[in-house]
Amino acid sequence: MGNCNTKRQKFTPKDRQERQTPYASHSSLDNAGSSRSFRYLIFGGSGVANSAASARIETSQRSRASRRTTNQGTTCDLHSFYKTKWPVPQFEAAFLPEFKIKEAASEAEYDFIDIISKGAYGQVYKVRNRNDGEIFALKVLSKAQIIAEDAIERVKDEVRIQQVVGHHPFVVNSSRHWQDRRKLYVGSDYVPGGELYTLVQDYGSLPEDAVRILVAEVALAIDFLHNAGVIHRDIKASNVLLDNEGHAQLIDFGFAKWLPHGHKTSTLCGTPRYIAPEILRREPYGHAVDWFSLGILMFFLLTTEYPESSSENGEPAGTSGASSLSTYAPLSNAARDLIKRLLEPEPSSRLKSIFGLQRVAFYQHRDFRGYNCKTVSPFEFISSTKRRRSTTEVIEAENEAPDVFSGFSDSAVMLPDSDGRQ
Repeated sequence: MGNCNTKRQKFTPKDRQERQTPYASHSSLDNAGSSRSFRYLIFGGSGVANSAASARIETSQRSRASRRTTNQGTTCDLHSFYKTKWPVPQFEAAFLPEFKIKEAASEAEYDFIDIISKGAYGQVYKVRNRNDGEIFALKVLSKAQIIAEDAIERVKDEVRIQQVVGHHPFVVNSSRHWQDRRKLYVGSDYVPGGELYTLVQDYGSLPEDAVRILVAEVALAIDFLHNAGVIHRDIKASNVLLDNEGHAQLIDFGFAKWLPHGHKTSTLCGTPRYIAPEILRREPYGHAVDWFSLGILMFFLLTTEYPESSSENGEPAGTSGASSLSTYAPLSNAARDLIKRLLEPEPSSRLKSIFGLQRVAFYQHRDFRGYNCKTVSPFEFISSTKRRRSTTEVIEAENEAPDVFSGFSDSAVMLPDSDGRQ
């Protein structure tokens, strides 16, 4: 509007550079809040009074942010970066990130239907999800006992391994893991057929046609684990569940360990009746121990007994030749031959691969692709009218241990190496 006597103030490049305020990131603002000069810059004002007021504002905004508050949406709050994130307690942080913190989930979301089994660190329950009605198995573990036995990494390894291998058709899938202040929770698919051990208790020795399928399915699971760099170390009848059609589902990876091909470990662990001789000799061992346990399992399914142990060296009697198995009349020559190959005391000479298993007489003209696709059910060869054994005739319990394990009360044991490794 005409001439104006007011002149616009001109800024030189040097003035612009001096008047620019340094950029402060989200993190630097939070760290700068403890400095008086930066409080003055953020909250404005001048003098001592304004500095004290800004300090009071900062104190109120930097109030404690509990875990529950954070879960309810603190992270979406525009001022959430002013709130102090207190560290997670050590007894919870020790199990992260495998076990996410989920307070009181078991009581609010799930109905406990029945107790399935009991383990070294807790119990396994049959539970139902109240939201969708899904039924699954829930293992509840005691944190105090796990910490007392220095088994934190062992439990975390169990979860990691199951996450990697759970998609295999003969390995139970475990997709739920969380914790509260006192317990760990591991949820897996519910397998309704029960344990393979219970099947033998009910029906006695199984027909070779049924055993052929079950051994092949467990062998496929073992081969898959070994190719994934995992050793199970606790293959036994009570760790094999059966689905509705009688197909095998391998469970319990409590003794499992990451072990690449060609590597060895030396921990004394496993269920005494199924332990390979090299473990008892305290020698370094590899994946071959799982195949030895498979041989014990096959012998048990066919005879409802375990191979006798030699008191001198702890090795199963009769593994030196097929003639020692001749006293077991139900065994065919092909079954004896396979058991002999699996129970070979020397690991380097032991049958320990699917390729080798397909070449023995017991699986001659058998298609392992059909086993992998579950084309035939083992129940087809087990008569539903077969006489059930009375409780006085039930087979010898798996928990009975040879003299080398006298003093151990649990069915499965683990002793660390001299350097504490497992």
